[in-house]
Amino acid sequence: MNEPDHYRVLGVSPQAPRPEIQAAYRKRLRDTHPDRGGDEAEFHLVQSAWETLSHPGLRREYDLLRFGRRAARRYGKAAAKPAHRKVRGWNVAPAPAPPAQGFPTEGALVAVPWHARLRRVRPVHRPSTLIAGATSAAVAAVWLFTGLGYLGQALASDGWLFLILAIPVTIAIAMIVFVQTSRALRRRPDSAPAPPAGRLVFAFLFAAAVIWLAGLSTPWGWALGLYVLTGAALAWTVKRLRYTLALRRSVGAALRQFNAFGPAGTSPRADRPTGKLLREVLTNLPAARLFVALPATFDTRVPHAIVCGDRIALLCAPVGRDSVDVDSVNLPEAVKALDAALPDAIVQGWVLWPTLPETARAGESAAVHDVAVSQAAADIGLWLAAAGAVYDLPVLQSLRLRLAAIPGPRTDDRAPVVRA
Repeated sequence: MNEPDHYRVLGVSPQAPRPEIQAAYRKRLRDTHPDRGGDEAEFHLVQSAWETLSHPGLRREYDLLRFGRRAARRYGKAAAKPAHRKVRGWNVAPAPAPPAQGFPTEGALVAVPWHARLRRVRPVHRPSTLIAGATSAAVAAVWLFTGLGYLGQALASDGWLFLILAIPVTIAIAMIVFVQTSRALRRRPDSAPAPPAGRLVFAFLFAAAVIWLAGLSTPWGWALGLYVLTGAALAWTVKRLRYTLALRRSVGAALRQFNAFGPAGTSPRADRPTGKLLREVLTNLPAARLFVALPATFDTRVPHAIVCGDRIALLCAPVGRDSVDVDSVNLPEAVKALDAALPDAIVQGWVLWPTLPETARAGESAAVHDVAVSQAAADIGLWLAAAGAVYDLPVLQSLRLRLAAIPGPRTDDRAPVVRA
């Protein structure tokens, strides 16, 4: 989870009652206030932690996202169901297919729709549990095989010194690998685990030195080198497998049930041209998912964002319906904010004009486009389709956590959402 640890920020335990959290918040607020010499960034973290932990619903959602099953046991099994989550999903029904019409085959010019040019491929989910599991099993098998082979050659050798040194080395490496792997099994990673570059480089240098000293034609040198190298990578492959399983378990079920997500209490609604645009894109791009009222910053939100693969299209009207909605003026700032928050995604914005203005507005950049809403489906759909029929699970999880963990702006107006 990419949200900071609110309990650690306030200095309380996850089981602390609300009065204890409130007292810790007041103390931390005095210590971090900029007027008293505190750090402004830490001051904002304290405020954000209090906004989340002071609200029972937000705290329950935060605990379920961060602690998983432990929080589900505390709140009850019903709290772990998707209906009780902060992020709410819908199914946006596609528009009814037009009746089939017969066209003359001679001398007829028929306009080909944009989605007819798409290459239909089978959706691929990434990262793949099959690949992660196969990689982890292959590394474990090679590590076990080379370890047993090296130990067998040591026991079969005539040199007593080689035998005395080989057994402790094998046992020591096995214990280190077991400890690292057991830690990886106990701790579920909240983000994609980075490869242990330092450990792998050290293991590679050690393996190269052993092979060179033993000789390229010596089997035990290659066995010991591969034993050390695969042992250094085994814990990382296990972490990667656990991360992939958790990612597919938390995001995969929602992707199969819904194609739109938004804060609790909202319902799919938008004006007629925008709703037609969203239905057309979601219908013809099976991997596309819609996010409604997506927070760009703490005080602005994007009315509609379509995600396909690692591409995110932010859609807004020239003038927002609500004071917190992103519009044509602050859309570039929203694109920059989400691009910085999601470095693995490609973010671009579109302003949906009823009638396209004759001149481009000032400040337009390569990541922000002006387009007529009646003609926007082709431009946005083809740009999203370039990412392929792929679910980028880390990007989708980050957006869902962004909806769940960042408190939405408080307003009395009804949030603009998408009409099915």
